Order: sequence, then structure tokens, then C-alpha cells
Amino acid sequence: MNIARQVEYVNARNSFKDAETRGKKLILGNMNTNFWLHQEKINLDFVRETARRFPDARIFIIAEGTNKGFYIYSEANKCCLQLVDISQKYSHAEIVA
Repeated sequence: MNIARQVEYVNARNSFKDAETRGKKLILGNMNTNFWLHQEKINLDFVRETARRFPDARIFIIAEGTNKGFYIYSEANKCCLQLVDISQKYSHAEIVA
């Protein structure tokens, strides 16, 4: 189960630039990206619903490191969300409660 948590836009953009420079950015359609999405349990239906909030939604995926994650951001809204798989972070009892 995914949730979207707000991330500071300026910090996220800096992380994106750093990830691109270091070669940590994943490209949609690449086989390694598909494996990563499956491993991280990214729900693409949730991604689509979340992206509808923004007129210019863009996706950025950082494969590894301290800022590892799947991000949806909007330059027009100066907003960034990171998708988080809460099933790995919390026990089932905590999710249901």
C-alpha cells in the first residue's frame, strides 16, 4: 500500500540534480526500472491518481542512496511528493488501526 508524503520542493530538486550527476536516476521503460518498481511495490494506479492532482506532473526515481525513492513533482505548483510503501514500514495491525 502506497501513500504520498510531502517533500520540500527545493531540497527535492537539489536531490534530483545530484542523482542525475551521480547516475542514480532510473528511466521509465528501462528493464532495471521495472525491476525496481516491482521490488519497491510501487502501485501504478496510485501513481496515476496522485499525478492527477497536478497539471504538469513529472516523475523522478532515485535508485539508491539516502534520497532513494519514487517522486512525483510539479514545477507549476512548486510541490513534490514521495511515494512510500507503508506495508514495509508498519505492521498490518498498525495500518488497520
